[in-house]
Amino acid sequence: MRTDRLSLKILALLLLIAALFAFASCDTKTAETTGATTANTAADTTAATTTAEPAKYVIRLNAPANASIHTSLQASYLADGDPTKVADYLKTAYSAQSVNYNDEPGTIELGRPVPITLTWDIETEFSVNDILLFTVRIWRGSRSGKAAVTATVSKSARSYDLVNPMIGETYYWMVVAYGADGVSYASETASFQTAAQGPRNLYVDGVTNVRDLGGWATEDGGRIRQGLLYRGGRLVENNSKTNVLVTSDGIKTMRDELGVKSEIDLRLKSQIGGLSASPLGSTVNFYSRPMDDDWSVMFSSAENLKSIREVFAILADKANYPVYFHCSIGTDRTGLIAWLVNGLCGVSENDLWRDYLFSNFALIKHKRGTGIKSVYVDKLKTAPGSTFSEQIYNYLKDTVKVPEADLKAVVRIMKEPAKGTD
Repeated sequence: MRTDRLSLKILALLLLIAALFAFASCDTKTAETTGATTANTAADTTAATTTAEPAKYVIRLNAPANASIHTSLQASYLADGDPTKVADYLKTAYSAQSVNYNDEPGTIELGRPVPITLTWDIETEFSVNDILLFTVRIWRGSRSGKAAVTATVSKSARSYDLVNPMIGETYYWMVVAYGADGVSYASETASFQTAAQGPRNLYVDGVTNVRDLGGWATEDGGRIRQGLLYRGGRLVENNSKTNVLVTSDGIKTMRDELGVKSEIDLRLKSQIGGLSASPLGSTVNFYSRPMDDDWSVMFSSAENLKSIREVFAILADKANYPVYFHCSIGTDRTGLIAWLVNGLCGVSENDLWRDYLFSNFALIKHKRGTGIKSVYVDKLKTAPGSTFSEQIYNYLKDTVKVPEADLKAVVRIMKEPAKGTD
């Protein structure tokens, strides 16, 4: 009997030790136990939480020092009430690089945006060398669903550059550290608002003068939707179908980040060198809609008017979006289409000028001024209408002969109505 009682006591003691060990093991693990060796799986997880108290590592997120995509030079110009003064700003920037703007305009690339830099700090009583890597997760609009960005960065990193964010948008973000102990440690979620000033200029490697038509306010309180229609320079050199300018990184940006499904090439047949497919890949629709860039006929030749009608037919089909359209350097023919689309949707004339003249910051090897006023701006104003957008609508309908169904479809697709309205 004594032996039996002793055996029971030993068994009870062993069970108690096992229970305590199990409790300790659970208490030191986080809800997300994916190690650094399975970071790809962890990247698909929308959140990581820590149950241990106190946490081995505490990640503190810092508010972005700057939430604007524009360089200081671009911001200074955009803050000027007179958009036609663009040369004043560029002359100073060119002089700083010992170049005379009047002699060599458009020879320095100044049109690209700056990234929004996100930074964080680590608080720990342990060695940070035990961290294997970080993942940064960023959501746009709301903290729900799959993150728009999930990036893995090195253990020594304390920052991440968010490239080509949307303007006037709320972003949510968090950082997760993966330790050598196989445990992940997540920060809290923070948010920031990007500056709303247009244009949303974009960085696409190998291509100049790239911008989103979206982000601009409309005169009735609405806004042009972002992420649908992009303008810019050619992707392939003129008179060639093999000299591709957009790099592999640029193609990745356009396809994977911007989601481009269709390319509209406005160059003349004689300028595209037999090009019949998009360099972005076989899954991207390629539309050649040639327009003459001779200003004397740009808005009046039969071929140009036909191409304008066909461009609006393409833009009236939601299945074609997102769309990238371009000519050679993205200023004249591209500028005309951009002016017509955004003007039709109600962007103010002042902002239309600002977007058009912003091309001067890019590598266009020319300069652009107010010459388009007589080429097409004043012509649009000859049409009836109480607002500029109504005049553009009526000019396109009555003179260019764009079907009303296409005009209405483009407005419906591109325009985000004012809050509180349908």
